[in-house]
Order: sequence, then C-alpha cells, then structure tokens
Amino acid sequence: MKSIYISGNAPLYGEVTIQGSKNAALPIMAAALLIPGISVLKNCPRIADVEYMCRLLQSIGCFVERDKNEVRIDASAVSRSRLPEEYVTMMRSSVMLMGPMLGRTGEVSLHYPGGCVIGDRPIDIHLKALRSLGTCYSDSDQELEAWTAGLRGTDILLEFPSVGATENAVMAAVAAEGVTRIRRCAMEPEIGSLCAFLRCAGADIRGEQTGCITVRGGKALHPCCFEIPSDRIVAGTYLCACLAAGGEIFMKNSPEGQLNAMEDVAIRMGCSLRRGDEGLWVQRRGILFSPGYVETGSYPGFPTDLQSPLLVAMALADGESRLKETIFNDRFVVVAELNRMGTEIDVQDNKLACVPGGRRLTGRQVTASELRGGAALVVAGLCAEGLTAVGNRYFIDRGYEDICRDLRQLGADIDSW
Repeated sequence: MKSIYISGNAPLYGEVTIQGSKNAALPIMAAALLIPGISVLKNCPRIADVEYMCRLLQSIGCFVERDKNEVRIDASAVSRSRLPEEYVTMMRSSVMLMGPMLGRTGEVSLHYPGGCVIGDRPIDIHLKALRSLGTCYSDSDQELEAWTAGLRGTDILLEFPSVGATENAVMAAVAAEGVTRIRRCAMEPEIGSLCAFLRCAGADIRGEQTGCITVRGGKALHPCCFEIPSDRIVAGTYLCACLAAGGEIFMKNSPEGQLNAMEDVAIRMGCSLRRGDEGLWVQRRGILFSPGYVETGSYPGFPTDLQSPLLVAMALADGESRLKETIFNDRFVVVAELNRMGTEIDVQDNKLACVPGGRRLTGRQVTASELRGGAALVVAGLCAEGLTAVGNRYFIDRGYEDICRDLRQLGADIDSW
C-alpha cells in the first residue's frame, strides 16, 4: 500500500496548475445517463473517484472512453438498473446516480454507498426529494431499490441545503413531466456546473444561484461537449499549504469567486493574495496570525472540505484559534494523527476544535483515514521537522490527481512509493 514521504520545514515557491473539479465532474458524469447519445467532458480530473464512476457507468451499459483528461460517455444503450456493490460501497458519490437512473430507466437498485469515514451522511434527504417526484422504495439493511411509474414535477422543500440531494433532485426533475421547484437548495459552484451542463444538453433550468431552482422537465436532451471547471478544494488545499509553510506560489486556473471564505481567512492570517488573468498569486513570508474563530457552513460559507488543512495552519499561527464544524459530525477524525505531530488540538463535543497555536511540528508515521484529512497530513508534513510518512495514499488519490507532482512543482521534497 503506497505511502507519501515528505521532508518538510521549507517554504513553497513556484507554479502549479489546478486540476478539474472532482465535485463537479462526478454529478455531470451521472447526468450523462439522461442523454441518449455521446457526452464529451473535457478537463475531467484523473482521480480514483472518476475511475470508479467510469466503471459504474460501464457496468450498466454505457460506453466510456478516456483520453488523458477527456472522457466520452455514450449512454445510448443503458441496459441494466443494478449498480455493482464493489464500486457503490467504495464511493459515496454513487448515490447521485439514483436521480438520472430513475429518469432514464424508471428503476435502480444499489447497496448503501460508502466513501470517506467523516461521520453520518444519511441519504434520507435524497430519498424524500425523489419520493416527491413520484419514486417508490423498498430497502433492507444493506440494499435499496427504487422505481417509478413516471416522474412528475412538483414543489420540493429540502430539510437542509444538501449538495447531493439538490443534484439528485435536479437530475430527476429534468426527466420529470412538468415544472419542479427545489427550495432551500444548495448553492455550491458545482450545482451551477451541473445545471450548466444540462442546459448545454437542452434542459430548461433556472435559479441555481438563488436558493430556489426551477426545472421545466420532460424536454428531449441531446449530445453535447462541456468543460469541467477547476477544483476549488484542490486550490484551497494548496493555498493552505502555502499559508502554513510560507513562500510564494502561483495557482494557474484557480477558480475566481469560489474561494472567498477561504481567501478571507488566509488574509486575516497574514497572507497576501493577488488575482491575475490566469490564476491566483499567494504569498506568506511574515508572521502567521491566528484567524480567531472560523465556522464551516454551506456555500458561500467556509468549506468543510478545507477545515482539515486549515487546522494545520492554525496550529502554527501566533495565538489560539477555534474552528467549529457544522456539516459533518466526525470531520475531526484527522486530529488524532495531527496531534501525534505536535498540534495539541483539543476537540470538544466533536464539533469545536480549540487550537493553541505556536506549535512546532515533528515528522511522524501517520495514516490517512479519509480524503481531506489525508491531504491535511501532507500539508502538516510540509511544515514538520524531519521525515513524515503518510500511509493509505489511496484516500488522497480519490480527490487529487497527483499531490506529490503538484507539490514538487512548488519545491517540496515529497515522493511516494
């Protein structure tokens, strides 16, 4: 099993190109099921989760072809409605196939999805939204079956602005007869990307930036070509890396206007940011200050996916910091490993991390147990004295094309074997 090895305690300098977005690519690949033809997706990241999604689509009859960062999905001959357990249990994002499968074939069966261990992530919000559109269910402890005699447009009020439930509802609504209004929906940029892709294929969708999406369904969709936007979470991770380690980097293709909450925190901590035509300059050479209090939240709030690497910067900063997690109930699972490196973070009620600041980190053998926490351990290794070995690299590969390649381009002493 591969590990990542980092010899740290050195600032970062150089340029890195931000990959295509994982969280945009996966729902768009799922939405390709609604199109009886070929969807061409450019700038699709070469990561493990995209590979799992390719295999899932192939398993139900799609022809999927990959050439570097271009993926072609021909969904003309979807022939099966059962999703294989081996891929579903490895990837949480497989649940987003429910909406398009119901819209395309009228039925779907799958094991309850897996993915990262970051707390309870129930799919009841998904199921309630799809039930409102005319879906019936039968389930056991392990497996879920869903079917419909025909999806019908309706008004949906989500209990919480869940990204996945919003995506599933949008995709099902595109195939439903009539008008659907999805209220209290998520407004993450990836929702906008999904809606843009479906509009490119002929769907009538409006309001994705307002908290209420309107879909006029039942329209015939046609093949299209679409470019996946850059990954704001990867950009935020490398911003955190420079913030923590110091130095000056240029992130080419860093998405504009999608990282405002992270950028605001970085500026409070002493980082200088400058937007150029092709990306974002990040510089941190002086004292690293505590940002005080940070709370995660639904977009445009601070991203829960970036709180783990931010904890590293907080541990090094001058002064105490506090970080409250409001999205997932076990997002602090990485703290035990960070504390082995010297962060001394105290987590209260699994919701609030108290970070004393002013710590000096020491390289250790640590183990990733989920995607973003694994990336945070790599960031910690960049700032630590001595050698850090991060085990279970495969978690990190689920969201980062090649984190070692990218950080080497920024001057880091990092490798994997």
